[in-house]
This record gives sequence, C-alpha cells and structure tokens, in this order.
Amino acid sequence: MSRLSFRIRLFIALLVVSAVPLLMVAGAGALFWVNQPSISKAVIDSVGSTAKRLVQQQANLQMTRDQQAAMLDHAANVKRLMIDATQTGARAKTFRGQAAAAIAVVAGSLVLLIAGVGALLSRQYAAPLNEIVDWTRRIQRHEPLPTEPKPDTMPELITLQRSLFELQQGLEQARAVELESERLRAFGEVARRVAHEMKNPLTPIRLAVRQLSRRAPADMQVELEVIAAESARLETMARDFAELGRLPQGIAAPVDLCELLEELLQNAVPDGMQREFRSNEVGVTLEGFYDALRRVFSNLLRNAVEACEGSGKITIAVHRDQDRIEVILSDNGPGIPAEKREMIFQPYFSGKPDGTGLGLAIVRQTIEQHHGTIAVSDTPGGGATFLVRFPA
Repeated sequence: MSRLSFRIRLFIALLVVSAVPLLMVAGAGALFWVNQPSISKAVIDSVGSTAKRLVQQQANLQMTRDQQAAMLDHAANVKRLMIDATQTGARAKTFRGQAAAAIAVVAGSLVLLIAGVGALLSRQYAAPLNEIVDWTRRIQRHEPLPTEPKPDTMPELITLQRSLFELQQGLEQARAVELESERLRAFGEVARRVAHEMKNPLTPIRLAVRQLSRRAPADMQVELEVIAAESARLETMARDFAELGRLPQGIAAPVDLCELLEELLQNAVPDGMQREFRSNEVGVTLEGFYDALRRVFSNLLRNAVEACEGSGKITIAVHRDQDRIEVILSDNGPGIPAEKREMIFQPYFSGKPDGTGLGLAIVRQTIEQHHGTIAVSDTPGGGATFLVRFPA
C-alpha cells in the first residue's frame, strides 16, 4: 500500500483536530439532554386514574355543601392538570425532535465547514511545501529553479523559497569557481612543466645571441635583434607559465594596500600621465602575500598604461568598510567591449599582438587565492575600470 501524500495526511490531521471541539460540544449536549426531567404518559394516566377513583369514593360520603364544592374544584383542577401535562409532553416531544434535527443540521454544517477549511489549509500549506521539496531535488540534480515563487504562496514560505534560490545560486557560483580553480591548477601544472622545458634551451640561446651580436657583421644585426626579441618574448612566456597555478609562497602577513598602490602608481605610471590616489582610511591592510599582490596590481597598472598609450589619467581608489576592502583602478583608455570582459581573464586570451594571454588569468587566480573577486566595467566618460574586492 502506497503512503498517503503529505496533503492528504495534513488534511486528515486538521480534520481530526478540528472535530475534537465539535465532539466535546456534542457530548456535553447529549449529557444535558439525557439529564433533563420528563413526565411520561403512563405517569399522567396513573394520576388521572387515582384522582377519578378518589372522586368516586368521596361521592358516596356525606359531605357538606362546601366540601362537595371543594371536591368538584379539585376534580376540575386534576382534569386541567392532566390536559396540560399531556399537551406539555406532546410539545416537549415535538421540540426534542425539532432540536435533534437542528443539531444534526448544525453538526453536519460544522463538519462540512471543518472539512472545507481543512482542505483549504492543507492545499495552502502542502502545495508550497511540495514545491520546496521539488526545489531541493532540483538542487541535488543541478537543475535551474524558478526565478519567482507562485503569487498565492504565504510570505513565510516565499522567504524560504527565495533563500533556497539564493542557496542554489551560491552553490552554482562556488561550483563554477571550484571547477575553474581545478582547471587552472591542472593547466598550471602543465604550464610549469612546459616553462621548465622552455627555460633550459632559452638560456644558451640568449647567451649565444649576445656573443654573436659582438662579432657578427652589421648586415646580420637585424636578424640577431629579431632572435633576441623573440627569445626574450619566449622567456617572458615561460615566466608567466611558471606563475600560472602557483600558490603564494610563505606565510600570509598584513599588507598595507595604500602604501603598495601609491608606490606602484608613482613608479609604474609614466610622468606624462595624470595619476590620482584616494582612500577613505589611512593604512588599509589586508592579510595576504606581498609579492603576489604586487604582481597583481603591477600587471593591472601596466595594462592601463598600455591601453592609454602613455597619456591620459589613471585613478586608484581604496575603500574599506566592515565587510570588505575594495580597490578600484580606472583609466580613460578605449575600454573593453562588454562581450570580452569575461574572456580577458581566460588563459591565452589577449588583445595585444605580442601578449601571452596569461597576465590577467594570473591576476584573477591570485585574487581568488586571497578569497577575492575581480570584475571590469566601463569608466564614466570612456575607459576601463577594474573592481577588486577582498574580505575585510
């Protein structure tokens, strides 16, 4: 035998609970009904018979006129009493029948009302609860959830459903981050091996090019410069390969972001460009790895300078509240198209002809290793704005 649905079980429970007061009232009424005194027809007939015999016996006695009048009055009163008692018994019987019918109608109406209310409540409670059970199963199967609850759902259950929706979104984001981190770890391991194999031949090649440059005739210098530039590019790529997927070394320590960013802004931005630094606090510190964070913001600044082609303005703002630290780096260059804003953090994607496509991938990986996030948007008036957030 299959188990009853939650809605049926809830309806039965509500019906039973609601019927208890009705049964108590009905029982009290029955007890009151049984205890009500009543005069049966047999008692009335017996009283009439004895009164008749008494009158007949008194008629044979010698009585005065006053005694006879009193006897006749008594007989008349007994007769009226019998008539009234008979009529009262009939009316009582009729009233009891009508009262029983009324009680039956009221009881039936109450039962129907209780059943209707129970059905309404069971449907009102069971439907959203069944929907929540369905949502949890969808979360287990990694299926999408409805974005909005049904309009007739109770506010408390709407809050629960929205919490489940937010939970699923958080799980999906955490799963995506974990998959991306795992992919980067696997890619980083391969990249480090490739970097190691690349560095071995690059060192003697660059050494040989420097020696040849001293002895080679002038007509060979152009070719040697090309070899030197390309070998330097390969060395940079090997270094980026080695950085990708590498965890920060050492023990985390407080890093003064204001000091770090002000120093980078002064040294990494050409003198011909405008620079501005703002902070709502002095000495905003972050528990992290100094060298890794320095590479992150140095890379972002270098990209901003290249995007502005050495002119324009670069602004860095640091904001701290109770929950997080925000670093906002803005430039007034050409900006980044919306369709490429997520792609720029993928390995091997580069908008520069000579780029390795690993710089921003390493930036995001390092920020995520510090439990932070990075996003890019438009700068008002033109340009790109990178928003980096860390937990405070």
